[in-house]
Amino acid sequence: MLAGIALTLVSLWYGKNHGLMPIEASSDAALIDGLFDSMMTISMGIFLLVEGVLVICLLKFRRKPGDETDGPAIDGNIPLEIVWTAIPAVIVLVIGVYSFEIYNRMGGFDPEAAGAPSVVQVAMMPGEGATQMIEAPVPHRGTITWR
Repeated sequence: MLAGIALTLVSLWYGKNHGLMPIEASSDAALIDGLFDSMMTISMGIFLLVEGVLVICLLKFRRKPGDETDGPAIDGNIPLEIVWTAIPAVIVLVIGVYSFEIYNRMGGFDPEAAGAPSVVQVAMMPGEGATQMIEAPVPHRGTITWR
């Protein structure tokens, strides 16, 4: 029980204090940072759990001195196989749904819903020969032209 509490606390602490994200440079940065923090918390919890079980198994099930035999062949534990397939599937599904929610808050399929004018229409006009001119209206700066 104490190991589970410690694992949860360490995961939550590292998820918020990893220092891997740059400074916020857009209005959507807080949403992306929150998603990244959540994924780091989940990842750290899974990492600590798997590594903890691995170290415990390494210590508990060491080969005894002088024992040169193989372990028993264990085959076909269907409930265990279902569980270790279902848990990652549920985790990926939850992260996917949360990511989609963040995507929708940022504008998603309807960029006008985000509130910020992030949609830019680009007009391409044929130039002479193989050259083309591109004009793009940029908010607060007018129109930018490239050749």
